[in-house]
Order: sequence, then C-alpha cells, then structure tokens
Amino acid sequence: MSETQATQPTSPETQVSGGFIYENEHPQLPIPFTARVGDRRLEGNSISITQALVSGLMPPNGNMQKCPVALQFDFEGFSVNLFLEANVLKVGAPDSPEYSLQFCDPSGSHLPPLRYIMNSHLAGDIVTVGRFLGYTGPTQVKPKKPATKPRMTQRIGRTVRQTAIIALSLGLVAVAANVVRERVIFSYEPRPVVISQSGETLRATSAGQITYINESAGVGDVVYSIGANSGDLLSVRMPCDCTMLPSPDFYEGATILAGAPLVKLVGQDAEVEANTQISFEGAARLLAGDQAELELGNGQVVPVTVKLAETMDAARSNDSIAAKIILTTEAAEQVTIGETARLRFRRQLLPSGTTSPSDIAL
Repeated sequence: MSETQATQPTSPETQVSGGFIYENEHPQLPIPFTARVGDRRLEGNSISITQALVSGLMPPNGNMQKCPVALQFDFEGFSVNLFLEANVLKVGAPDSPEYSLQFCDPSGSHLPPLRYIMNSHLAGDIVTVGRFLGYTGPTQVKPKKPATKPRMTQRIGRTVRQTAIIALSLGLVAVAANVVRERVIFSYEPRPVVISQSGETLRATSAGQITYINESAGVGDVVYSIGANSGDLLSVRMPCDCTMLPSPDFYEGATILAGAPLVKLVGQDAEVEANTQISFEGAARLLAGDQAELELGNGQVVPVTVKLAETMDAARSNDSIAAKIILTTEAAEQVTIGETARLRFRRQLLPSGTTSPSDIAL
C-alpha cells in the first residue's frame, strides 16, 4: 500500500460519525474551550468540524454513549455556547482521562458559529491569552475616502440643474397662486358684453315683413316700411339727424315680430355703454361691494359701473337680471365700439374706506 493512500479505520475507536470517510479529514485546532456533558465539565484540548478532544472525569458507563454536549468558548467579557449531540468515545488506555466527542450531526445549526471561530483563529483575529480567547480583528468602520473636488463641467451641470429646479418650482408656485387668485378674488359672468353707444332704438310696431329700407335717410325721410299682418303698410320716418345702426335682422324681406329692435339711432353726444344680463350671484356680489370690471379681448382691464334694472320684472326666466354697464370717459377711450368683453367682479379682501362706483350706481 502506498504512503499517500489513506487507510480506512476498522476499529470502533477510530470510526468517524456523520458519514466522514477519513479520521483526519478535518484538522484539529488547539482552541481553548470547555465541554459540558451532563453534569460533568471537561477541558477541551482541540476541536475540528467533526469532533472535539477533551479530558476530564466521566462516569464509568460514559463510553460509547450518545448524549447532548454544550461547547463553551470563553472570551474576555462574554462567552459563546454551542449545543449539539455527540458520541463519547474513550481514547487511549482504560485509565486515561482523554475522550473524543464525535459530533452526530457535523452540519447542524452549530456549524456556522463554530466555523467562524475556527476561521478567525486561523486568520489571527482570535488569539489565546491563557485560557481565554481575545479578538484582535477590526472594531471600527473604515473611514471613507475624501471626496474628490468636482470638475468644472460637473459644477456647471449641477448649477444648471439647480437653476432649472428652482425655476420650475417658482413656475408651479406662480400657477397655483394665479389659480387661487382667479377663483377667490374674481368672479366672471357667463354672458359676454358687447360695447355699444347710447341712443334710441326703433322697434317694430307690428308683426309683419320689412318691405322698404333707406339706410341714408335724412330727417323726416322714411327709414323703413313694414307690411303688417293686418294688411296695413306702416312707414317710420327718421326723427333726428343721427347715425343709424341697423340690427342683424334689419333687411328687406325679413319677417319680424312686434317689438323687435330694428335700428338704433346714435346722436352726436352719444356715450359708450353696454347692456347685458347678469346672474343673481353676480348681483349679490355687486350689492356686497365688489368692484365691477371689464376684461377686454386684448387682456386690458377697465373699471365700470353696473346699474341694475329698477324692477325685478326685468329678470328673465333663466335667473338673470338686466343690467346697464356705464363706462367713464377714461375707460371709453380705451375700448372700441362693437368689441366683446367679459364682466367680472373683484372681491375686496381688505376693508376699504372709499365708495366704489357700483355703490354709487346702486
């Protein structure tokens, strides 16, 4: 038999439990420990993954018994206890105090901490001081390497990102503030307002059909004629030297009803005005002292005075009230006749000692 070939143990004293083939498959390490078998305390001589060699006094019938074993490793200030089952075997002469504790399950739950202790002992992190173990491994976290100074391109990129984030945040704040401003401070009326001039309106005196139109009629000339349903021919003369503003339904052949507005006469001293219908909510805000304003198509805002109808008979069935919008001389110079605008009411968040134009009109 070659010297390199390992021999299988045949005697019971050399058998290895746990399915290991060779007795010296795992080397013994001289790590100080204590083994407790029942009420007996044994000093550990060496230990491996599969067995531990101990010395001490055992009961006479302690040989070849499977019993629970507690392996205790005493460090400075603390200890580690591992619990397992082992076969107790006598080693050497019958009167020898040496025993071998062969682990029944070498891969049990005790294996990870036992392997860590053995690996630390081999690496030099655990050293023996008398009958105690001392740990010499690292106890502090390694300090981080000092951060390198960022390059110029990195600083520029960081500055651009921070500027973009700040600008986006300010934009979101501005949008939110504008939404709150529009919903809390302002209230818009749903109906548009058409800027016009003051003057007299010629209305149809009877239902029928327009048979004649003279848009260049002078004072006393016939402006239009209506063929009434009764068979009469009704003619209307120009009452003044005024500018005639026809309505969209004013043309020859148009069928009209009694009271339909046909022509508006604008004199030399005509003022800029507008007539509209406002909701009951708008009337309530007006009575509460809110400032009335016209928002023109170009975004310009001009203050106006709103005059409600004198009687509630002017209210329509759709919960609206007839109102007349009066513009000041300065505001009239900023608008265009025929221009469409929006009527809004500005809420007074702070008390004001002055009287608004709307209060004067009311």
